[in-house]
Amino acid sequence: MNLWIVNHYAIPPSLGGLNRHYYFSKYLRGEKVNTRIFSSSKIHNSHVNFNTGDLYNEENIDGVDYTFIKTSGYKGNGLKRIFSFLQFSYNCLKTMRILIKGERPDIIYASSPELFSTAVALEFGLRNDIPTVVEIRDLWPESVVEYTRLTRKNPIIRILYRLERWIYEKADLIVFTFEGGPDYIRMKNWDKESGGNIDLEKCRYINNGVEVDKFDQYAKEFTIEDSDLQSDKFKVVYTGSIRKVNSIGLLVDAAKILTDDGIDDISIIVFGDGTEKEALIERCKNLNLNNIVFKDRVDKKYIPYILSRANMNIFVGQDDAMNKYGLSLNKLFDYMASGKPILSNIESGYDNIKKYECGIIVHSNSAKSIAEGILKIKTSSKASYDYMCNQSKKAAEDFDYNKLSGKLYNILNELKGVH
Repeated sequence: MNLWIVNHYAIPPSLGGLNRHYYFSKYLRGEKVNTRIFSSSKIHNSHVNFNTGDLYNEENIDGVDYTFIKTSGYKGNGLKRIFSFLQFSYNCLKTMRILIKGERPDIIYASSPELFSTAVALEFGLRNDIPTVVEIRDLWPESVVEYTRLTRKNPIIRILYRLERWIYEKADLIVFTFEGGPDYIRMKNWDKESGGNIDLEKCRYINNGVEVDKFDQYAKEFTIEDSDLQSDKFKVVYTGSIRKVNSIGLLVDAAKILTDDGIDDISIIVFGDGTEKEALIERCKNLNLNNIVFKDRVDKKYIPYILSRANMNIFVGQDDAMNKYGLSLNKLFDYMASGKPILSNIESGYDNIKKYECGIIVHSNSAKSIAEGILKIKTSSKASYDYMCNQSKKAAEDFDYNKLSGKLYNILNELKGVH
């Protein structure tokens, strides 16, 4: 079976970021599925651009075939990034028209959140009688409305909603990375029961995941010397971006609360980088906080060791209307694989921390709740603590990319003979 995966942001594993389709491709090889990943030559949030000047260039990375589509560089979220969406879509279509002459795919797998390339890949599939799976990793333009000042009445947003609906209607199958995807379609009244044209029977769910065996291997092989990780204190670890949306300031506030309460055997360790980092470090100095420390961003291969050295791992964020449909944060699955309890202040629908009982969810905007959650896990009985650790590992096994790729393989087989 030949599978074409179209994803503007399919980043090779060596560059971090979204590796979902790399892992799918890796494991599908064992099922005799040959994949080709179409990705932008411009790697998002980096200075890397694989553009050679040609329309596209092909590279085999760790056994996975990438076709990097010529795309201009950009910074931030301005007009140049919007242009890159359109440029990638146009050049990807030209590339597919060339490659299909010698290599016809059996199935196309088009991944959002960016709607333009998804629509182009779907239209290409329709014109060439190729079954097409659409993967939804983020709800566009719904999330744009939630995160910006644009309203649902904005002409551009209304056009994007129509495009989104058309994509859902025409796709042979829809794969959501969050469990509540069908709820969103119902909310929009696009499903057949509400008078729309979308059959919810064609919706599937495959979240993001982790390679459990590789995680355990890396935790042993790629270690770092760090006195804070080696200390005897109760270690609370965060890994990831340090931007306003990540609400790391709440961890500083929680550290202040613990300090004021005279608790000195807890250490909050933050690994990462971002626009808020320097200001938060300065704030910690002004508050004379010794129980929270900011570390540099590290290569992804060191993350398993870092998380495994923690006594608990934490992620924080802001209230978000999109959360009701479920979460697909990559770090959550790394946290699970570490086999340690997880604390989060993000309340969501279809919550896997609650489902697997592998941690605690606290009130979203309360540093006091975070401090109390840390203490609750720290002071839990050995039996309770060990249970959460075991449940984290169990959850990771259910989201192992080997197992998730098996789900995808079954979905691909559903489409055999459709056209």
